[in-house]
Amino acid sequence: MAKLRSIAPIFPTADMERMQRHYEKLGFVVRRHQENYATASRDGLNLHFKLTPDHVAATGGGAVYVSVDNADDLHSEWVAAGVGLTDDLFDPGFGVWEAAHTDGDGNLIRFGSAVAAQPRP
Repeated sequence: MAKLRSIAPIFPTADMERMQRHYEKLGFVVRRHQENYATASRDGLNLHFKLTPDHVAATGGGAVYVSVDNADDLHSEWVAAGVGLTDDLFDPGFGVWEAAHTDGDGNLIRFGSAVAAQPRP
């Protein structure tokens, strides 16, 4: 049986330049492959972006969940980046400390780490 190795969601973006600036501020390395396609990479995670000029953020975009080693640290980093919207951290009640980040195209990255791994004040 074949082994799955990774997953890379393909998000819509109405503006490649804006998307690139946004994700670089979040610590990703963005590579433009064509005028209508790009990838953003960080820590082995890859997000793909397809230029969709008529995409409207209010209609929503794609979504992905990312397991991280420390949700507090990533949350602080992304809030400090000052781009998009990073929600407050919360415990949804099933052992994960998580938050979500939404970019200018309405794409959502929900991230979290195990509650046991997070020192609570």
